[in-house]
Amino acid sequence: MQRIFSRALALLICAVMFAGLIAARPLRTPNERSQPLASASPLSLLPAAGAQKLASNSQPSLSKTAPAVGRANELEQPDDLRADLPAERFHALSATQPSVVAKPVPAMIAGNGPWMRGQLVAQTQRIDLYVGKSSFSSDQIAELAPKFERVLRAAEDYFGTTLQHRISIGFYSRPPKRGVRGMAYTDEGRVELYYRPDEETSRAVTVAMHEMGHHLEAQRYGEAAQRRADTILHEGLATWIASIRWLDQCGATSWRQRGQQLRDSGIPLRLLTAERSGADNAYELWASFVDYLVRQYGWKKFNALYASGSGRAPGSSNYQGVLGKSLADVSDDWRAWLGQ
Repeated sequence: MQRIFSRALALLICAVMFAGLIAARPLRTPNERSQPLASASPLSLLPAAGAQKLASNSQPSLSKTAPAVGRANELEQPDDLRADLPAERFHALSATQPSVVAKPVPAMIAGNGPWMRGQLVAQTQRIDLYVGKSSFSSDQIAELAPKFERVLRAAEDYFGTTLQHRISIGFYSRPPKRGVRGMAYTDEGRVELYYRPDEETSRAVTVAMHEMGHHLEAQRYGEAAQRRADTILHEGLATWIASIRWLDQCGATSWRQRGQQLRDSGIPLRLLTAERSGADNAYELWASFVDYLVRQYGWKKFNALYASGSGRAPGSSNYQGVLGKSLADVSDDWRAWLGQ
């Protein structure tokens, strides 16, 4: 009996001591309990690999060179426009396209596109693909066929205009002029691309997106307006429409950044004589200018400016009449925008 009493007394003494320890420790106030730990930062809550990835993504690596459309790009290229890529990615390059709701897949356009020389190797919902001699192989183009349809849809989504007729794209080895990589025959519904068998198909897809952009211009503004469009806006807009691929292959995240890259590499920011620095540099400068115009003045003004072109000569649009400023003054504003 005494042994049981001793054990009970020991337990009672331990309980009293434990209660005293709890009472001696101050409790956190409700506000204190609701606050996160002061030492916890967003990066510290991520696994080490995730934190490193997030930090590196916040500091993009800039390219100091101006890659040509005709050269194999030395930067790592995205293999495709992935199906799981969020819709926001297509619009992140322009503040003027607020919608992030993916559009339904366009309906199949029945029939055939315009005939082209060579072999018809594949047909998508709206594109016929031909291959001539000494260019990419039939198997290569047939395998790429779904990608051409996807980049067309991405261009339509970005520009806000849907192609209403079938087009044909043909691959050939000999361009009509040295250095030419693509030609859009919008009045005939055709695109010609000029590549040799050992060249990069990734670059060819980007150039195809640019040339299909010309077809979307014709769809929006009409053939007559497109034929007399100011080259600055005509080629700049088609390059802008291909932003999702073109900027990735330049190593830039926006057309403002790409303009800054070209400036820093020594390319003069002169719109009227941009082609003296190479066609690709000119197209990219003009795309940066188009991006500035759309952001600064909106699509209504830009559409009116495009339609006011009086010929292919750079600067033929009525800048003064539509924007209230001369091309020289608007160019100065664009250069100031790049300097910010």
